[in-house]
Parts: sequence; structure tokens; C-alpha cells
Amino acid sequence: MVRTAAQKIADVLIFLCGFLIFCDILLLPLTPALAYFRFQNPASMRFDHLLAVFAYDFDDGVGNLLEIILKESWKSPETAVLALFLLLAGICGAVILVQGIRLLASVADGTPFSPKNAVYLQRAAAGCFVIAAGALGRTAFTLCRDGAAALLSYTALFIPLFTMAGLLCLVMAGLFHRAAEMKAENDLTI
Repeated sequence: MVRTAAQKIADVLIFLCGFLIFCDILLLPLTPALAYFRFQNPASMRFDHLLAVFAYDFDDGVGNLLEIILKESWKSPETAVLALFLLLAGICGAVILVQGIRLLASVADGTPFSPKNAVYLQRAAAGCFVIAAGALGRTAFTLCRDGAAALLSYTALFIPLFTMAGLLCLVMAGLFHRAAEMKAENDLTI
């Protein structure tokens, strides 16, 4: 059977989503350290300062980094809230990507109108709504701490962005569900 252009594109997108999940898994444990460096010592975000964590030897550097990840980044409210938001967004982003891979795999297999695809889109929508809720929480925290400047942050932009993405996923889930029903009815018709 000849593969269509949509199936070939789905294969490429599956690879790209897999690569993004791999990067997400690698970076997710480091997000508390990024939050720590963002608020506690912004100048240390330069590459030479980050390398100074490993100044003596690799074992001491790993120990220093683990201390920052497990202990130091949770001491102040700003870093804790940012770290929690980044962890939540990273985990939900991975869930969204996994659901996307599953949906793309059914497209690559030539069965795009499967009832499973509606479920995948509903799960992706849930991930989008959780990210939007986390962004709302972080924006509310920053609004109480910094005032109206919080409304100009990227986190405030995530609220409508991921809410709309979640709603779009729900609409697409409804369309895929209806298409699967129509395909099942059509398959029964002789």
C-alpha cells in the first residue's frame, strides 16, 4: 500500500515529538535549579558562572547542583512557585506530546477516524487546562507580590493561550468522535 503525504508527515511529527519528550525528560529535573538561578543570583545564569558550580571536580559540582535542586530552590517563595510551575508545565507538556504521538501514530497507520483519537485529544485538552490553571496560580502569586507588572509576563500569556488550546482540542475531539461514528455507520452500510 502506498503511503500518503499525510502519513509521511505524521511519521516526521512522531519523531519530532519523541525528540521533544526526550529533551523534556532531560531538562525537567533541572527546572528547580533554573528557578533558583533566575531569582537568587540572576548574574549566575551566564555560562561561565554555571560552570563555576563544577569548579573543583565533577563530584563536587553534582553535589552542589543536587543541593540547589533539592534544597536551595525551595527556600524562597519566588523560586518555589516558579519551580512548581515549570515542573507542572513540563509534565503536562510531556502528556500532551504523548497524546499527540498516539494520535499521529493512528494517522500514520491509516486509521485517523478511530474513537481512540477523541480520547487522546481529550487528554491533551486536560493537560492544556492544567497548564493554564498553573499559569493562573503563578500569575496571581506574582500579582500579589509585584503588582500589575505580572500581567505583562509570559506566564500571564499562557492563561488564554493554553485555555484556547484546550478548547480547540475538545472541539477536535468532538469532531473526531463524530467522524468515527459516521465511519462506523458507513462501514455497516452495504
